[in-house]
Amino acid sequence: MWSHWPRLALVCLALMPGRAALAQDAPCQKYTLPNGMTVILHEDHSLPVATVNIWYRVGAQDEPPGRSGFAHLFEHLMFMGTRRVPGNQFDVLMETGGGANNASTDLHRTNYYSWGPSRLLPTLLWLDADRLEDMGLQMTQDKLDKQRDVVRNELRQTVENAPYGKASEALWKLLYPPNHPYSNGVIGTHEDLEAANVANVKDFFANFYVPRNASLVVAGDFDSALIRPLVDRLFGDLPGGQPVSRKYAPPTDPIPVRLDGVKRFTAIDKVELPKIEYSYHGPVAFGPGDAEMQLAASVLAGGKSSRLYRRLVVEEKVASEVSASQQGFPLGGLFQISIMAAPTADLDRVERLADEVIAAFLAEGPSVEELERQKATIELNILSSLQSVERKADRLNEYEYYWGEPDSFKRDLERYRAATPALVREWSVRTITPAARVVIRVLPQEPVRASAARDTRPADANAAAFAMPAMRSFTLGNGLKVLVCPRADLPLVSMRLLLQPGGYLDRAESKGLTSITAQMLGEGAGDLDARAFADAVQAIGATFASSADRESVSVSATVLKRNLDRAASLLGDAVLRPRFDASEWERVRRITVDEIRQALEAPPVIAATVGERLFFGDDEPAGWPVRGTEKSVAAMSLDSVRETHARVARPGYATLMIAGDVTPEAAQRLAERTFGGWAAGPAATPAAPGAPAGKAEGPRVVIVDRPGATQTTIRFVGPGVPLRDDSRVTRRLLNTILGGSFTSRLNQNLREDHGYTYGARSAQDMGVFAGTVTAGASVKSAVTGAALVEFFKEFDRLRAGDVTDAEAAKARETVRNDTVRGFAGLAGLLNAAEERLTCGLPLESIASDLAAMGSVGAKELNVGAKRMLAFESGVLVLVGDRTTIEQALKTPGLPALPSAREYRTDGTPK
Repeated sequence: MWSHWPRLALVCLALMPGRAALAQDAPCQKYTLPNGMTVILHEDHSLPVATVNIWYRVGAQDEPPGRSGFAHLFEHLMFMGTRRVPGNQFDVLMETGGGANNASTDLHRTNYYSWGPSRLLPTLLWLDADRLEDMGLQMTQDKLDKQRDVVRNELRQTVENAPYGKASEALWKLLYPPNHPYSNGVIGTHEDLEAANVANVKDFFANFYVPRNASLVVAGDFDSALIRPLVDRLFGDLPGGQPVSRKYAPPTDPIPVRLDGVKRFTAIDKVELPKIEYSYHGPVAFGPGDAEMQLAASVLAGGKSSRLYRRLVVEEKVASEVSASQQGFPLGGLFQISIMAAPTADLDRVERLADEVIAAFLAEGPSVEELERQKATIELNILSSLQSVERKADRLNEYEYYWGEPDSFKRDLERYRAATPALVREWSVRTITPAARVVIRVLPQEPVRASAARDTRPADANAAAFAMPAMRSFTLGNGLKVLVCPRADLPLVSMRLLLQPGGYLDRAESKGLTSITAQMLGEGAGDLDARAFADAVQAIGATFASSADRESVSVSATVLKRNLDRAASLLGDAVLRPRFDASEWERVRRITVDEIRQALEAPPVIAATVGERLFFGDDEPAGWPVRGTEKSVAAMSLDSVRETHARVARPGYATLMIAGDVTPEAAQRLAERTFGGWAAGPAATPAAPGAPAGKAEGPRVVIVDRPGATQTTIRFVGPGVPLRDDSRVTRRLLNTILGGSFTSRLNQNLREDHGYTYGARSAQDMGVFAGTVTAGASVKSAVTGAALVEFFKEFDRLRAGDVTDAEAAKARETVRNDTVRGFAGLAGLLNAAEERLTCGLPLESIASDLAAMGSVGAKELNVGAKRMLAFESGVLVLVGDRTTIEQALKTPGLPALPSAREYRTDGTPK
């Protein structure tokens, strides 16, 4: 719920004028209430959903000395209940109506946002108005203590127990002097969080959480003529508060700060790959040079054609990943270059090579071609972001904060259009200073008042209808099936080719082979090598992706409509004519091994990997890691990749999905041109899936030791069902109640009631041939045993059949709205279709599931709960300090468990 840089990254922005630019307006009404609150209304009727987004102009830069992390702590406290909406009812009311919410804290602002079906909008507004009036007055020591524990767990999880986390947090003190408002970052320290008291919280609320210090954006499917009077009634008579007194009035001029030399910092962390990070003082957000430095970041490290990637990853093979970013804030900016080095690389040499690339860039600047290549890319990014009403609402607030005009999309984009190679070079020389930089290596009582409109929750609006998008289908002569969904709201088209021969695609001796084969499809195709293919995709404003799971391969592209034919040609080349160049193969295989090794640094990934492997067993493909293992990938050959492609890439196994601004007739012609000549080839019979192994052996308890870990990651894995099982609707509702939403039982118990964790969740992972039920959390090491007791209590409660009608109704609304929201954008539409197709379900099953959900009440859920949770036939994985875990397993109140065995991070026994 906190972020150092939540501003939507517009890396390498440059746009072409014309039709697409007109689509980047977001017409809105802006006005000011008598108490000083800014209100912005933007109607978007594309889906029956709405969002409320409030920016309070307070962040980490406003914290008093000795109170680091206080703005972020207060963000958490804003969800702790009022007189009208006590306890956790803020979230319960929202989720019962199918809505949800979140918040984030930054250096300069705190953002609270909620979303849901448009009929819930009156309630969303009422909830925010109520807590703005009452939250500070209703603060208690108990509320403060609970959320302080949650925030400290977040600090442990995102900084202390996360790969590279400690080094990232140390950067703020290295870049800024102690008296600078940015020197403590956002999340703060344990000592300062412990020092906060209730009086601090009430004072902070009274000073900063006042209408005159807030801007409210309401966006989505509503009528402004109806919503504006409601906003005025709910917020208009709240006291505006005194003018906010602060040393730094947002937004303001930057505070001059400079580095007098090179500062170096080395951190030893539990990671696999060394990392080098260069950090410089950059331009302020939306100020001179901000756009130019975002362009510089892209030229240096944005994609396979970027200068640092070509030199360090492709040519010298001393790195597996490079990135660069320009992150502007009101009082200063941060320009960074990050290099994930190869395991055995000489870091001094890596720095020398990187500095050579940077020096050449500073000397000559970017080429016209390098800058022009970004124009189409950012046009695609901007158009795609406008598909989300939540992202639009936040951008409107951001523009209001910096420029005082919410509908500033064109003004923003003009900054990038005006950038020239000379300007980019000028700002780069000014910012990227080799002799002045930071180099890091890793290693928050009741007044008497008159009655008000807020005393009564407004009635929900009428529910808006949701219609499933219509899809046309046809089959080419070679057997390739085509599905088309016209959607002409934006000039974008998405194509996705799905290959599904049937059964599992990998063999035991070559785990991950299908995944790396899919990856190689984008590493050069037809007449284009890997770099030329990536440049061709970028030049037409397209994205390309290829991936695989255990049963299918997916190859996709999204493109500006005007370039659809060229994008289809590139997609066809990738599927039919991949080059499989030996030099690219060696790079991809090397990077894949590094990434697999790096992934097994994160405790949640370790727990998932070990849990699946032990639950299914080594002989069952459902338990194999999709990307394979270090050993299996290292042993692969390019010939095996070619054989896998020949075996899987056949038109009879393929379904082409096309969605966006295209007619069915045009889509059919496109499919014929691109894939009509694809020869069918001989049929092949993949291995049929076997019955998942290992389910009868449980329960098993395994430990993965991380000596001295501040958290224990808990993960339960039990038997589930594939998606085509008739119980999928009941199971999804039950999972929402157990651990699938913020107000779920597990999260309310372990996070809100006990403060053991930043979040506790459960999932119904329903696949093509097999499924699992999982539950877990990362908890403070000292409460590992107590947390396990609470997990088992919640499992027993649900199996005993105590689901209420209210819980059932809330779950139905949550799942329904999540399903509807999932159709936002072309990617959401294709994702929904792909899930059903791969699992052998018709697309109509989505609508029938929504309809069937209406008849599932508490009675049906209580019957289903007895079958859903069978962790006694599964695996319990505990990742953390072994000594602490072994002691925790002796905690009174735990059921009888078998002796724990120790395993490695890859799931092999020690």
